[in-house]
Amino acid sequence: MSADRYPQSFDEMIAAKNLIFPPITFERGKEFKPRPDDVIITPWSKSGTTWLQQIVHELRSGGDMDFDDISRLTPWIEVADALGIDLDADQGWWPRAFKSHYSYNAVPKGARYIVSFREPRSTLVSYYRFYEGWMFAPGTVTLAEYLAPHLDRGRGKDYWSHMASWWGQRDNEDVLLLSYELMKEDIRPVIIEVAEFIGIDADEALIDLVVRQSSREFMLEHGDRFDDLLHRQRSDAVGALPLGAGSTKITDSTFDPQRYELSPEILALMERNWAETMGATFGLHSYDDVVEQLRVVS
Repeated sequence: MSADRYPQSFDEMIAAKNLIFPPITFERGKEFKPRPDDVIITPWSKSGTTWLQQIVHELRSGGDMDFDDISRLTPWIEVADALGIDLDADQGWWPRAFKSHYSYNAVPKGARYIVSFREPRSTLVSYYRFYEGWMFAPGTVTLAEYLAPHLDRGRGKDYWSHMASWWGQRDNEDVLLLSYELMKEDIRPVIIEVAEFIGIDADEALIDLVVRQSSREFMLEHGDRFDDLLHRQRSDAVGALPLGAGSTKITDSTFDPQRYELSPEILALMERNWAETMGATFGLHSYDDVVEQLRVVS
């Protein structure tokens, strides 16, 4: 694969990802020893992670926007080693906050945890769209090809295993479970809940500020703070992608849904995965059941 062009196949994409962040990096993240008042934001990918990073940082800092990458202030545990980030360092604000995508089984223990869930079809399509045009050239990796390893529950890193691991901690006082859909429905009560959970005494003025600065419109306007600068710099350094190849995590949500339609085979496998995890263990028949239970808790 040439570093002056985007990956043109699934295998080339995997090679590029492994060059940027070797698999051993993700294992080293598990060695991190958090402090009891640390906050680890750890949804599955594309389920509200960046949104929650922004909310937590704006709450703890009183509205600071003087940064170039939200993940410099709330470091990604899994890849900190490759990025040369010292996870043990103070962050300049309290509480310290971190990003992760670990399941409960894998996440470093001893901190406090915020996890947002998102409807599985939307999550997986969003995941594909996030990498399309950044980690591989559009049209070179199909949706089905990209999703195949994420539908396999064998490694326990899939959407359903992640959700089940955290749902099992729903009564843990150090775990806050949220719904991406309820966040979209009304973010204000979620911000108040997050503030209380992380120990921030937020008055109405601060809540108003965070509501404004965590809105889609505001984050789109300041999109350069949420475009994986550290990730891109690492990619440029190792020559995995064309120089300056970038991502965007805050989108306007406009796209042709027919381009990303899931096949009957994929939908059937997703239903089976749900039945074998959330259904069999917790008696939840669909994602709607999760949302309704979280709505009652809120």
